[in-house]
Amino acid sequence: MEPLLRCCTPPRRHSGSRARGRLALAAGVLLLLGCILLCSRPGSRFLSYCGRALLIQLLPYWDWTLYSNTDCLIRNPYYFESGLESLQLSDCITVCQRYPKVEFLRKVDPKVVLQNYLRQNLPVIITDGAEEWVAQREFTLPFLTQLYSGHPVLQSTEVCSYWDSLHSVEDTPMAFFEKVRQQRLNQWAIQWKNCNKAAAKVIRAFYHRPYFLPPVVELAESNWLLMASQEENGAVEDTFVKVKDHDGDLLMWIAQLQGIFEVQLLPKDVCASKCTHYTLKLSPGEIVAIPLQMWEVQYRPFSSIAIGLAATGNWLQDPR
Repeated sequence: MEPLLRCCTPPRRHSGSRARGRLALAAGVLLLLGCILLCSRPGSRFLSYCGRALLIQLLPYWDWTLYSNTDCLIRNPYYFESGLESLQLSDCITVCQRYPKVEFLRKVDPKVVLQNYLRQNLPVIITDGAEEWVAQREFTLPFLTQLYSGHPVLQSTEVCSYWDSLHSVEDTPMAFFEKVRQQRLNQWAIQWKNCNKAAAKVIRAFYHRPYFLPPVVELAESNWLLMASQEENGAVEDTFVKVKDHDGDLLMWIAQLQGIFEVQLLPKDVCASKCTHYTLKLSPGEIVAIPLQMWEVQYRPFSSIAIGLAATGNWLQDPR
């Protein structure tokens, strides 16, 4: 009879599993409440207030401001800061005597660009650098005029490092384009930097990161537009336009979108006494990458109208 009773008696549930179930249910309810609080504005403000109050109470025991005020929470061991390496006379001689002209590359490996050119302060032209960009197809003078006059972000933001050949009082591309249209000017130049993040993002929608730049090159958020015109079949002007305000970056690339730019790379600092300048012509779809530690950049149009796009970047040191 006893074995039969044991078989008919229902098994006892362990109190441990019941406790775990209750704990999981409570955790789920708390998680749900937290999500509701975060999604609602009053709730998120309340949690933010509680977090700030907790941090203030922790301050006598743990100085968290050291982490709050730093740009990077985790240090990048590959970051190469400007000025850590000084340019030596031997570097100038190596570059200028061994490489009398700027080389042209196509379908190049980013590692080759880094090791053989950027690290050696050698400029290089990538002939297929901007071939697939929307900007190369669409960035004409009428299109850019319409873009800057019609896009709400570009209309409401100011540009930086503005310069034009007419020395306009208004530092806006639209005012300059209107002046060119009204006066029917054939010879002019203008450049500006989209330093506003939202404006730079609008322009970045028309191009992507150059494929030949290795991951250790961190590009700046801003970008440049370079435009110039000369009389058709007229003599090329002697005046070059310098690209300044690099923000201490170590690299600049210039992409040719329309027409042809004649670009001069001038040796800087100690190299000026040992090197002559490079002169090169950029055709549509080509990009020149320029190490700024050794070279200054200036350009002028070599066609009736020329349009270029540029950006800078910081060089991240490659581990050896």
